[in-house]
Amino acid sequence: DQVYLYSTKFQLEGLDMITAKNGIEGLEKASKEKPDLILLDIVMEEMDGMEVLKRLKKDKVTKNIPVIILTNLAKKELFGQSKKMGAIGFWLKSEVLPQDIVNRVRNILKIR
Repeated sequence: DQVYLYSTKFQLEGLDMITAKNGIEGLEKASKEKPDLILLDIVMEEMDGMEVLKRLKKDKVTKNIPVIILTNLAKKELFGQSKKMGAIGFWLKSEVLPQDIVNRVRNILKIR
């Protein structure tokens, strides 16, 4: 399971990661936990990532949390749409190793 892979990698690198099983749970956790950054997949159960992104950016509690789309869907229209909706990045899982994701997140959050 990819969520387990990423959460394990982040933990090994000393970074906390909160995971969610689906879009609805993700929205609830984002509102409650107020993470520093959200890595958001597009393909999810209950609610897809684009709908989650839209709701995150409409909610005053979560609208300023940076969101990066991390997906296998290499569709240019999704890239453009996610940027317009407020995502700060669009990374393809097939092109970014877990270590690269950790490094990029550290860079965005300005932590070593």
